Amino acid sequence: MKFEKFKTFIFDLDGTIWNLEGIFPGVIEVVERLREEKKQILFVTNNTFFSRKELIEKINELGLKLGENELISVSQVINEYLKLKNASAFVIGESLSEDLAERIDKKGKPDFLVVGYEKKFNIEKLREAYEILKNGAKFLASSYEKIFIKGNEVFPGTGAIVKAIEHMSGKKATILGKPSDYMLSFLNMFVSSPMKETVLIGDELESDILLGKKAGYYTILVKTGIDKEASKKIKPDFIIDSVSMI
Repeated sequence: MKFEKFKTFIFDLDGTIWNLEGIFPGVIEVVERLREEKKQILFVTNNTFFSRKELIEKINELGLKLGENELISVSQVINEYLKLKNASAFVIGESLSEDLAERIDKKGKPDFLVVGYEKKFNIEKLREAYEILKNGAKFLASSYEKIFIKGNEVFPGTGAIVKAIEHMSGKKATILGKPSDYMLSFLNMFVSSPMKETVLIGDELESDILLGKKAGYYTILVKTGIDKEASKKIKPDFIIDSVSMI
């Protein structure tokens, strides 16, 4: 596989670049080489485990230089969505609450319930979400992702929280993260090359690879995260063991 033809490289973060504790071997060297070759580098993530600021700081502390304008996060997409509608929100998710601080409802009647990753999600939070939706709020969520991997441990993803709220309330969430059209439109504002000269690299078929397919980008699945092979419905253009092979 010849990667020289691509002008823009879009990397997922979790499971592709790192495991939330450390950067995968060879990643820093690959990104530095691509920068030297004057390639555009972007990172796109549904991660709401950390705030956007925390995410940038942690990645940088681990040695991978991640610029403010290189990170496309789901919290940005949600924030822009709420701004366009001049809407307030009740937010489930400690880190997402930090990113959406300006949109948080202070009058007791939010326009939207917004759900991201909540480390201490419990029955009381579920009941509260139900009441908010019952009182007329619309339902937004960052993703349907089933699991995430932190170090060598597997944890329930944001999707587990979203599905619980959907099941109790009978209301369906609008997903704003990958692979939604909202995330795609936001990402495309930053991509500087034609779609045929753009490659998206990720570890999840239903999130990363599907987003790349919808965009018309070349797609590469890496085996360092959730998915290890193509499915019947979603087939990446290429599969490699890790980002270190680029």
